[in-house]
Amino acid sequence: MAEIKRLPNWPELLAGKIDAARKQPFVWGKNDCCLFAAHCVEIMTGVDLAGDYRSYKTKAEALRLLKKYGGVAGIAEAIAKKNGIPEIPSLTAQRGDVCLFDIGRGDTLGIVAGEHIFAPGQDGLLGFPVLQAVRAWRIG
Repeated sequence: MAEIKRLPNWPELLAGKIDAARKQPFVWGKNDCCLFAAHCVEIMTGVDLAGDYRSYKTKAEALRLLKKYGGVAGIAEAIAKKNGIPEIPSLTAQRGDVCLFDIGRGDTLGIVAGEHIFAPGQDGLLGFPVLQAVRAWRIG
């Protein structure tokens, strides 16, 4: 297993991804919280962490996959373990790290940028305070 490292220009790449996603609505299997976080990591590192999990296209298929792995947290744990990504205390999460948080709809994955965790919502990207993170993983 190769160590995942951020590309030299990752801050600009992440900012571009977030700007491009601002108006993209939540779509199961395309722009949901898990795939958005994975896309951000791929843009920053060149490594696709979600390759084994991209087979779903509908909410029903996504829910079956989530059930198989124990939910969003279970998928995040499996990917982190497989790729040697360390879990860190959530309050130490920094720009480019992946966070798990709950906004009242169940576990959600997002990416830290500034003081916010970004994740797709119905009408586009939403930002939540980093203080809402309950778990986090250091990327690179």
